Amino acid sequence: MRNYIFTALFVLVQTFSYGQEKVQDTVKIDEVQITALRSFATLKNLPVNVSLILQRAILENQPASATEILRYVPGITIQNDGGITSTPIIRGLSRERAPILIDGNSFVGGRIRSYALIDPWQIERVEVIKGPASAFWGSDAVSGLVNVITRKAENGYGKDFKIGTSLYGGYQSVNSYSRGRLEVEGRGNGFDFLIGGGIRDASNTDTPGGEVPNSQFESNYFDWNIGYSPAENHRIEFSGKYFKNDNVGFPGGLGAPGPPVRVRSFSPDEQTGYNLNYSGKKISNTVEEIGFSAYSKQQRLHIDQVTNVFFPNTMNTNRRIAVNLDVDVNFGGVKAFTALRLSEKSKLTLGADYLKEHRFGTKRELVVDIFNPAGVQVNQVAPPPGQIQPDSDATSIGIFAVEEWKVSDVLDLLIAARFDNVKNEIEREPFFIPEIADLYNDDNVSDNNSALTGNIGAKIHASEKSDFSINLANSFRGPDLFSKYNFADGVIPNPDLEPEKGVFYELGYAYKSQKFKFNANFYQNFLDNLYVPVSVDFQGTPAVQNQAVGEAKITGFEYQLSYSIGALSSIFWTGSYIRGKNEITDDDLAFIPANQNIIGFQIRNSNNAFFGRVEGIFTSKQDKPAPTERETDAYSLFNISAGINLHKAFPKFPHATFVLSAENLTDKEYQSHVFRGTPGNQTRFFAPGRSINAQLIIRLGVAGKH
Repeated sequence: MRNYIFTALFVLVQTFSYGQEKVQDTVKIDEVQITALRSFATLKNLPVNVSLILQRAILENQPASATEILRYVPGITIQNDGGITSTPIIRGLSRERAPILIDGNSFVGGRIRSYALIDPWQIERVEVIKGPASAFWGSDAVSGLVNVITRKAENGYGKDFKIGTSLYGGYQSVNSYSRGRLEVEGRGNGFDFLIGGGIRDASNTDTPGGEVPNSQFESNYFDWNIGYSPAENHRIEFSGKYFKNDNVGFPGGLGAPGPPVRVRSFSPDEQTGYNLNYSGKKISNTVEEIGFSAYSKQQRLHIDQVTNVFFPNTMNTNRRIAVNLDVDVNFGGVKAFTALRLSEKSKLTLGADYLKEHRFGTKRELVVDIFNPAGVQVNQVAPPPGQIQPDSDATSIGIFAVEEWKVSDVLDLLIAARFDNVKNEIEREPFFIPEIADLYNDDNVSDNNSALTGNIGAKIHASEKSDFSINLANSFRGPDLFSKYNFADGVIPNPDLEPEKGVFYELGYAYKSQKFKFNANFYQNFLDNLYVPVSVDFQGTPAVQNQAVGEAKITGFEYQLSYSIGALSSIFWTGSYIRGKNEITDDDLAFIPANQNIIGFQIRNSNNAFFGRVEGIFTSKQDKPAPTERETDAYSLFNISAGINLHKAFPKFPHATFVLSAENLTDKEYQSHVFRGTPGNQTRFFAPGRSINAQLIIRLGVAGKH
């Protein structure tokens, strides 16, 4: 352990010695183009709060999962169910209100697992909208949206054919997590391709409070992206992937508190997806951009679960309930848009989306073994296997318009409008629990909801260094199939749910000089019919049901500042404050994270040969829990990392990057407030303890251009 820390400190010192040299490798964020608002837009001119995480930051921070990429974005907290099952909470609203897109295509069907089906090494960048995005992407985007852009090879138009390979490897000590990926990429003669595959394997997670049982996971996957450019400004792409997570332990969330009471695992969790995409740019003086995408995905989830029921006041098993569940989802969609340059200072983007989701009713095999107090099996009950829930369907159609208008050198306006129609329907049978079937009638087995949402924002460039912004929006979320129709262990459906709606405003200020950067944002989100988990009694057993709150309000404040020291070194500080209230009962809302501040120092030499980072994460006590939650204590974490680009440090080396880091250096025992359980955050296991992480990436041939 000491040798690891000594090595990291040595690299940091070496990095600092280079930190005063001339800048050659800065990243000009203001010039970056993003697609989170449908067509390409310049980040600096947008009044909407968009955070961007680039590939370099992703690789250097060594995120264990795609969710961890977002942990440094103010206002985002990671909700961890243990093992690999984690998702982000954006500005105090749970994952169902912050949809994830892959290359702009909706990902539905199982958001609790969605980020686990992405390898961070596949990602080019991540765009995060904070604040309602319904006017751009439709239903569900009440708190924000995450758009993951995957990597592709260099465009091959007008280039000679070249090929290259990349090899990725990583290790994390806290759970013996080893991972690897191999890629082959090429381009030339108008074609480009990137084909890769990888494996991941992890044991149970170590914490200062002991090992978290049943938190292991395994996975393997294969992906491809093949493109053809008949002209410089046109590209046709066919991409897809097969991803299989297996033996995925699930110690938190549904089924908490876990072993020895309950052992739940995903075995396996598979996703197969295909995407056909066309993009064109600078088609004419008027048509700046056009795009079309058609995609389909299939998710196949098999759940193994064993529940032990003990004799009173003993650990002697009375009943062992073994259940196998198949939870399958098919979904797909089509989207199209065109961006029109109506004048030199005006761009109008028009488009439409279609999405279809089909959830197969859960299929079950059940075996109940019954034991006497001496531990001898005395009976076995095994009802016939079969489907225990009906199939259900959701269909959504949306049309939108987004206007970007540069009124003057001082003022940029963004105006968006969208119309959505969302239909949900469940078949009438089978229901294996009569009490669940009794929840449904002719009025609630289907619904049809429409909404008009809008967004208007202004960016005021007060000076060369200062910008002010204001953004107003409303949001819409049609009832999702899981909350409305699907029965899960400990969570019962509510077919009478109506759409969630919200009104939102945000005020922002940004200052940027050669040395100092600062931005701050204040926002409030006013919500009607917000679904909140409510403790209920079902068949004499405690359960949770999503029920609508008449009115709710979320208030937040976020800030970021940094001060440059020398060329590329800097001190940084980010933080966020969030509060949420049920305006009817005055109860605090669930999933509201504690206040958090991250303070650190990062250094980098002039040609990006050496880099390093030291940081402290300070989280306050959350003493305002929802009725289904409990208080959580304050905690502080300290991390350190360092890396070397071997080719830049030693030109005869191939293009390779090595990163070494240590997280939770003091082995702090803590629990995040948004750790999830049933009900609320009742999960009792601790977060990961001290971990030494290492990563090596080698790029050969044309791959070295990245």
